[in-house]
Amino acid sequence: MKKATKPHRPKSPDRLPPQLKAVSGNTVGHVAFYQWIEEGEHDRQDFKETISSSRKIAKTLCAFANTRGGRLLVGVRDNGSLRHLDTEAERQMLENAGGFFCKPEVALDFHPLQVGMKEVLVVQVQESQDKPVRCLNEVNEWEVYIRSKDQCLLASEMSIRMLRNEDPEGDAAPVLEFGSKEQALLDYLRINPRINVPQCKAMFNIGTVRARNMLLQLTRSGLLTLHSHEKEDFFTLGPGGNAGNESGRSARSHP
Repeated sequence: MKKATKPHRPKSPDRLPPQLKAVSGNTVGHVAFYQWIEEGEHDRQDFKETISSSRKIAKTLCAFANTRGGRLLVGVRDNGSLRHLDTEAERQMLENAGGFFCKPEVALDFHPLQVGMKEVLVVQVQESQDKPVRCLNEVNEWEVYIRSKDQCLLASEMSIRMLRNEDPEGDAAPVLEFGSKEQALLDYLRINPRINVPQCKAMFNIGTVRARNMLLQLTRSGLLTLHSHEKEDFFTLGPGGNAGNESGRSARSHP
């Protein structure tokens, strides 16, 4: 007879009680909070043991706002353990970061939680409807950041164009025309992990601007995903690009 296995529990030095109670008095299930800690840091979640500087945390708020929004778990260490906070002081630091060190202002929703004897803060960062959001750095220059996996990356010029919904020349984004070149590019990415502008340019023997425009149009349509790493851009298949050979046929087609 096999021994019964114990259900999995997150490894954390701070055992969570059956319920987490919000400071406001509302009760929320502990399962969601457990799951968030188990997820670790990713493109839409970041752990902060404490907020030491409004200027520094503004970079994370800026990156979330420019991407798809995100969640800060303040009072959670990198290993998932908890630290007791003065949540009101942390909230003031974050409000200062979103209001003074970011432009336009970043919208934040605060949810203080009592976890056993510790008080932590869950902060929901809203995706901005007025991109790009900029943040003020240590030398008082405004910079644009985006979120990629668990990192906040300085946005390249192409990424900023994407946020503004502009083409590489700064004009309004044109309508995607899906043809044989676009289909060939998607087929290429089903075999190869990534492509950049110089590779696209060489593949189709076209100019730099046209190659960028093609990649950005496919990205806006959800067929590709743009990645920035240390200001170097590359593209991979997006959610729509994995759907099959007819992914782009909903866009305007041409031979």
